[in-house]
Amino acid sequence: MLGGKFHHIGVVEGELPNRVLLPGSRARVKLIMRYLKSVKTLSDERQLVVVGRYKGKRVGVIDTGMGPSSAAIIIREVIEAVQPSDRMYLIRPGTSGSLQDWVSPGDLVVSTGALAQENVSSKIIGPRYPLFCDHEVIYALIRAAEQMGYELGGNLHVGVTHTKDALYEVEDPQLSASPTLFKENLRYLNEAGVLCTEMELSVLIALAARYNANWMKAKLKRRVKVGGVFLVLSPFSGGVEFKEVEEHDLVKVALEGITSLKPV
Repeated sequence: MLGGKFHHIGVVEGELPNRVLLPGSRARVKLIMRYLKSVKTLSDERQLVVVGRYKGKRVGVIDTGMGPSSAAIIIREVIEAVQPSDRMYLIRPGTSGSLQDWVSPGDLVVSTGALAQENVSSKIIGPRYPLFCDHEVIYALIRAAEQMGYELGGNLHVGVTHTKDALYEVEDPQLSASPTLFKENLRYLNEAGVLCTEMELSVLIALAARYNANWMKAKLKRRVKVGGVFLVLSPFSGGVEFKEVEEHDLVKVALEGITSLKPV
């Protein structure tokens, strides 16, 4: 901490509410702000940190930056900065690339857990720890999406997602140092039924697991519950092709989901 504030997010302990959205980009924080009332900016330096109200409930919003290394720094400080409570909810609303022919740009994916192919989550919780999202958060996001007209088996998908530490090199094997190896990896992810690929969720789950384990050992009732909902931007094509897709539904599903969870 620096001057009583966490070094990277610029807020003091207890200043964040126990519902926080963690998009990767500052632009998405600004989009979310358009749906909040009584918005207050807590920090606008390294990260953009705001709090506001959605349907009367306080929600914090912070960009984690792109990639697992940045996310690990920001999310750890966020957990420490949340006001003391029995439970906190952290949800990542992000964008992703499809890993299946039937998961299309514009679709939403609610993650049940992450297959981690990055080098940060293993440093937090170990290399073989299963990275599952919290069931309460999963169901809340599904309900929110269905209430907005998304249909399971159609434009709403629920299942395992993938977290990577490089974008172009993983999604377009020809841009990597080992094209054959990375092409085989994409084939594996596709055949294993992994729905989409993004860059931060596994770290969020790993940090939640580590904190929950520590709190249980200390006989504290605190718990952090996490999840992720992703807007698909690119088709499964063995290359990187971004489509212009509106992010408003992604934001609304995340806000509806996080504020529908049990009072804390």
